[in-house]
Amino acid sequence: MSRSGRQPEGRGVETRLAAYRILADVRAGAYADRASAQRLAGLDDRDRALGLELAFGATRLRARLDAELACLVDRPLSALDPALLDWLRLGLYQLRQTRIPEHAAVHETVEGARTEVGRGAAGLVNAVLRRAAREGVPGDAFPAREGQPAEWLATWGSHPEWLVRRWLRRWSLADVERLVENDNQPPSVTFRLLGRDDPERQLTDVEAGIELERLEGQPRMVRLVSGEPARALAKWRAVAQDPAASAVVDFVGAEVEGPVLDACAAPGGKAAALADLAPGATPFIAADANPERIRRAVSTLDRTGSSARVIVMDARRPAIRSARTVLLDSPCSGTGVLRRRPDARWRLSERRLESLLVLQAELLDACAELVEPGGLLVYSTCSLEPDENEGQVEAFLTRWPEFDREPPGSLTGLAADCVTDRGDLEILPFRSGTDGAFASRLRKGGKG
Repeated sequence: MSRSGRQPEGRGVETRLAAYRILADVRAGAYADRASAQRLAGLDDRDRALGLELAFGATRLRARLDAELACLVDRPLSALDPALLDWLRLGLYQLRQTRIPEHAAVHETVEGARTEVGRGAAGLVNAVLRRAAREGVPGDAFPAREGQPAEWLATWGSHPEWLVRRWLRRWSLADVERLVENDNQPPSVTFRLLGRDDPERQLTDVEAGIELERLEGQPRMVRLVSGEPARALAKWRAVAQDPAASAVVDFVGAEVEGPVLDACAAPGGKAAALADLAPGATPFIAADANPERIRRAVSTLDRTGSSARVIVMDARRPAIRSARTVLLDSPCSGTGVLRRRPDARWRLSERRLESLLVLQAELLDACAELVEPGGLLVYSTCSLEPDENEGQVEAFLTRWPEFDREPPGSLTGLAADCVTDRGDLEILPFRSGTDGAFASRLRKGGKG
């Protein structure tokens, strides 16, 4: 994996302390994105960017770092104070994955460890990191790629082994390797432009230091080249959205009819984009069961000038009687967006996946009840797992024979190879270089 191109100098102990505290918060059960928003708030832009890279990078590559540390530390890692282990991970990440000079990476990490865990811990951190800098990566730290591919991808690739084995049963080693590499790279910032005239607008604001570039073959999508995302959103009417999530909106299509329900709408990006794509589909209701997350949807919809109405609602117990179009962007394992959620891979388990399958079926059944005869139900996830995607759809069609799969009416904004022979949307990160996504259009029989 290439080393980071960020500023090649240490940015001080305070940045390391902030990164460490994000790791500590995640260890205590917090989500990395929320912890980082809190812990990095007081830093300037450059320190905040570096603190985010260190915390998220050490989280993504935790298993790789631990495999090497196990060869460098003279005791089992399980015997170490978890706080001390986090400092070792932060220091080793800087040595292996950034251009920060070795002396700065070691010194400032040691000083941070001294502040948080004490003099003795700092001495161990100093010894281990200096050895790592002096000796390089131990030759026996990782299993052989060819002889033990699952073990290699679980350690060097830093993914749960049970998940890697699932993927190797479906795809080649080369494909899974590309998937893992994609997950281990921070995503670029991309936006979906709203408004029919936006694709023709100038995408550079010299005064604000913002530059956007268009994504080939996706007329509504742009990538942030330089500048702050918040400033770009203030200048252009847009939502921050990955091309895969944007493709789900285009897969639903501009021809949808109202009333429309986005049943699990938070944080609101797809709702804002769909309401913009199909302005005649009214009324439009954006719902979510989580009051905290629904506030984010309100903010997104207000900022983009959407007329969608927002309500707090558990889609398993709908507060409305019917809808012509229902988008169920279901809770899922999120295996298609692991690069975006650095801690998610370590939270996921086979038991958690099983519980999500039950929830998804319950949500599908409840939403099916709402769809008017002749209406459309679109089921989508950001998962790569077939039991959450096509398997869930097949089981639904068995339970609800009045529904049929329906391919998209138009491929506007969609690549032809992302629509399967069955008419479903399937975006695989190892092919697209984006997030992953799945969606299926389910038309209810009968007269509308």
